[in-house]
Formats: sequence, structure tokens, C-alpha cells
Amino acid sequence: MPPLRLGIMVDAVVKQQHLHKLVTEAGHCVVQDELLEASQKNSDISGNVLDAWIVDIEDGAALDVLLSTSLVPVILSDSSEYQPGTDEHKAWSRRMAVRLLRLSGEINVPRTERASSVWILAASTGGPAAVKEFLSHLQPGLNIAFVYVQHIDANYVATLIKMMSTAGHYPAFLAGQGAVLQRNAIALINAEQSLEIVEDGTLLATGKPWGGPYAPSIDQVAANIARIYRQGAGLIVFSGMGDDGARSCRLIRQQSGQVWIQTPASCTSASMPEAALATNCVDFSGTPKELACHLASFSRELSSKNQPEGKRSHESSTTNRQ
Repeated sequence: MPPLRLGIMVDAVVKQQHLHKLVTEAGHCVVQDELLEASQKNSDISGNVLDAWIVDIEDGAALDVLLSTSLVPVILSDSSEYQPGTDEHKAWSRRMAVRLLRLSGEINVPRTERASSVWILAASTGGPAAVKEFLSHLQPGLNIAFVYVQHIDANYVATLIKMMSTAGHYPAFLAGQGAVLQRNAIALINAEQSLEIVEDGTLLATGKPWGGPYAPSIDQVAANIARIYRQGAGLIVFSGMGDDGARSCRLIRQQSGQVWIQTPASCTSASMPEAALATNCVDFSGTPKELACHLASFSRELSSKNQPEGKRSHESSTTNRQ
């Protein structure tokens, strides 16, 4: 996700220092850094080169001018109310960081090819090899967002991202705060802290551990995606130990989504696919290659159904003439 281009407007140098530090530590850029007295001499405070202003001033009239003329969002800060180093000041820092991350998601959603179809790739023991094989056979450009939930130590995340990115046509990235689920890419869910997916497809880190015995939790991710994407959600359960993902099958099916599994006979560990199969919610099973081929066919068929009738008829007649 590209960093935000932010402007800071304050009426005291100490506020300027605090906000500048917070913005840069959050990975964003300070493009304009204004003290109120100087900014009042500047006729252009519209912020046309910014993504947002962060403002901490006590002059109500100056604030009214900014709010009425700014072309970008204005975030009001209250850092002056808290003594630096106190628990209250630390809480303010956390609140501001979260607001920036949410803003980043809101701004970057229009810049990103957001998906209407999201498929969860769920795996544990034996999963990396199976998912890699699946991706190696998967047709490019299906316009699906993939969310890969793999039970694995956080120290191996970088290796897993590289492994999946080079497996086929879909680059992988670490799902983090402010990222957006996007078409033709794989968001890898980390085990370190739980994530929430909001309505616009933005990812928010909760700062809390995953609940239950599994990290990351397939059931937790799938429940979230089923609620947001409904019939556009799909789940493929690959090789793995345990039963994480079994409850997810019912949730996905309740929203008219698809539930597929890797055939137990082709798994290094068949526990997870077998637990999914026991729910009686599985629509298809196959080897990793068969799953990839079936997803390509399923996606093309679904895309054809969603096209306007006139366009489908034209394409059909064109195909027949060929």
C-alpha cells in the first residue's frame, strides 16, 4: 500500500514534533508541515497535493477556514490535552495511528482493483506444497482475490510469500493493517495477530492474538469473509491436521458460497479435509491440479452468467462462427 501524503497544521512547535514523529513512524509522508502563523500567510491551504490534513490548533476561525477550503479530509488531533509520556498520550498515539490506517484503506480502495470474489486457501501440515502445486496450475487473470490462511510459524512468513509468489501468476503479500483484498493477488494471513476485514475490503489489525487453538484461525477469517462477501466467498481446504475450517464450511454455504477440499488421499495429512467433508457442505473435491482447473472453469462460467444478456449472445454467436 502506498504511504499517505499528509499535511500537518499546528499552532505550537511541540505539537508539530509529536505529529511529525507519529506520521513518519506509521510509514506515511509529511508533505506540508505548517505552523498556523505561517500558514495564514499562505493563500493556498486547499491541500490539493495531499491525501489529508492533520490539524491541532485552538483558533476556531482558522479551523473554519481550513474546513471550508480543504479539498481533502481533515483529521482533528487533540494531542495538546495529554502530557507526553503518560498513558493518556500513548493512547492518543494509538488512536491517531488507527485513524491513519483506516484513512489509508479508504483512500487506497479506489486505487486498487478490489475483488468481488474472494477465495480462502486454508491449510496446515503439508499445505505449502499443496497450495504451491494448486497455484502452479491456476490460470492467470481470474479476477479473484485469494486469502491464504496457513498454520505456520511467523518466522517462515517471508519464505512462504516468496514461495507462493513464484509458484504461478498470482503475487503474494503479507496481509497487514490498511491493505486491501485485491483481484489477482494472494493475501497471506500472519499468525502474530488477528485481522478483521471490513466492508470495503480493507484489513485492520486488532492488536489481539487469534482466539482458539489455531493461529491464524481459518474459522475466524472465513466467518469474516462470509459475512462481507456472501455468495462471492469460497473456501478450499487443503492438507492439514486438526479440524480448523470445519465450522467455516457451514458459514460459507449459508451465504451461498462454495466449499471445496483437497481429496484426502492426495494429502500429507487428511484431517482438515476429512473434517470439512463430515459437515456435508463440500461442493467439490480434487487434487491440487484438479482444484485449479475446476476453479478456472467455475470462474469463467460465473463470469459468463453475470454478463448482460446481449453481450453473452454476441460472444456466443462469435464463438459459433469461429
